[in-house]
Amino acid sequence: MGIPIVIGVTGHRALREQDIPVLRQIVSSELTKLTAAYTNSSFVMLNSIASGADMLCAEAALALGMRLVCSLPMPASEYRKDFSGEDLAAFDALLQKADKVFVAPDIERKNEDLTRDYHYRQAGIYISAHSHLLLALWDGSAAKQDGCGTAEVVDFMLNANYQDKYNDFKATNDGAVLHVFAPRESDDDEALVPRVSLLENEPGCLEKMLKRTDAFNADAKRIPERKSNAEPLVPDDTLVDMPDSLKQIHAVYQAADRLSLWFQARYLRAMKYFSLFGALLVLFFLLYDEMESNLFLLCYGILILVYVLQFVRSSKIRAHEKHLQYRMLSETMRAQFYLRAAGMRENIGNAFTWTQKQESTWVKDAVSALLVDELPKQEMQDDTIKALWIDGQFTYHQSAFRRTSKKHRLSESTATWMMIISIALFFAVLTLEFFFDSFMTQTLFTKPFPPILMYHNGQIFTLRNLMKILLGAISAITVFVANYYGKLSLGRKSIDHERMFRLYAAAKSQYESNRISHHQVFHSLAREEIIEIGNWFSYCRENSPSFRV
Repeated sequence: MGIPIVIGVTGHRALREQDIPVLRQIVSSELTKLTAAYTNSSFVMLNSIASGADMLCAEAALALGMRLVCSLPMPASEYRKDFSGEDLAAFDALLQKADKVFVAPDIERKNEDLTRDYHYRQAGIYISAHSHLLLALWDGSAAKQDGCGTAEVVDFMLNANYQDKYNDFKATNDGAVLHVFAPRESDDDEALVPRVSLLENEPGCLEKMLKRTDAFNADAKRIPERKSNAEPLVPDDTLVDMPDSLKQIHAVYQAADRLSLWFQARYLRAMKYFSLFGALLVLFFLLYDEMESNLFLLCYGILILVYVLQFVRSSKIRAHEKHLQYRMLSETMRAQFYLRAAGMRENIGNAFTWTQKQESTWVKDAVSALLVDELPKQEMQDDTIKALWIDGQFTYHQSAFRRTSKKHRLSESTATWMMIISIALFFAVLTLEFFFDSFMTQTLFTKPFPPILMYHNGQIFTLRNLMKILLGAISAITVFVANYYGKLSLGRKSIDHERMFRLYAAAKSQYESNRISHHQVFHSLAREEIIEIGNWFSYCRENSPSFRV
């Protein structure tokens, strides 16, 4: 129930007979490489099973244990007219082996004359829009405007050059095509020279996206489930009767929510350690400097070593990054779940801002992969969605605003009192230095110092030494406490929660006024949610652990 890696297929129908064994071997080899590289993920092949390249790839995928999902350009009864003889038998056999079979929706605006080419084009757009990677058995010919062939599907994948009211700009690091060179029957009869190339808008983007997807699936399996305070999106008895596609979105939401909280706890623990280490480093240096005790010099060195090791460990876990990415995923899945339950087709990932599309491409493509299914039907009543989503999130953010505001006031109060103590101590030291100098030179310890302190010969410890240590330590603690609470961004988060519960209040008012359709309210709310989580992601990203003391 994780995020599947979806491989779409496009290719020529009229492959040369002599090339088919070589092409089959190449396709099988490339698919095997992918499954070996991303072992924590399941693989789905999205395929229209046309004659030629589509069928060849579908058979290779099934042989490797991949799930086959068939997105047909038209109903199977009509589509069968494109096949005859062995191809028709192969078509029927593949339909029987497919996990899902459905007709691709009309994505572009319908023309008056709905030709077969129009439907083939819609199927090609659908495959390109829902795949992590497009496998293209293609001769490299250029795309044509309003075309419906292999070259056009490749263009859809890389550039999204089609008309869709739900589609916005395609990120520059989104879109990858695995091009297997495949001549047509009409080409010269020269022997096929195997050629495979990866076409990407930005080099390395496919690997980065698939690694993040696979890492999420691995974390979801590896990290045990624990009870959390998160409310379920729907009651269990309601979820039972929902289609598998909705259950899968819900399962990914739950896993992402759980993992985000798990990694957040580790990030906060690391920040506490780093703040404590920083304060202790200053204290040990002051003790060494003022008491001339080599013991504290050793402690200083040991603490630096521990600090470095802890920092390396924290960096390896990538707790902060995963906390943010998985929170982005969970909130996106929340909005997508309710839209889908309302019977709406929108992919809310398309509402990502340009920055979100660049930084969280894998989240957007995860949504696309989970929406591979026939057109949704309304699974929940609008009033039920409103109660669970709008009313539920209004209550949550209102409560979270109070909690976060209270923590922010406490942090501000703590920082203020630490500063007051620092200032008071400074004036106390200033007074003693200028008016009671003899008092400051009093020796505090007259007995021999314990050997464990490793004192220098002739060392004495006066009140002045003690006051210097206290003044430096209090100042250091003030700075590091302020740094720790600053990393939490409590003030900004309390403002965000206030904005969000006001957003849900506005959505509730719009819904109950009936001035616009309920689905329009849901769509607008989902879009605003996505923008807000993107803003949160942007400022929280600046609070990553850093090796600064």
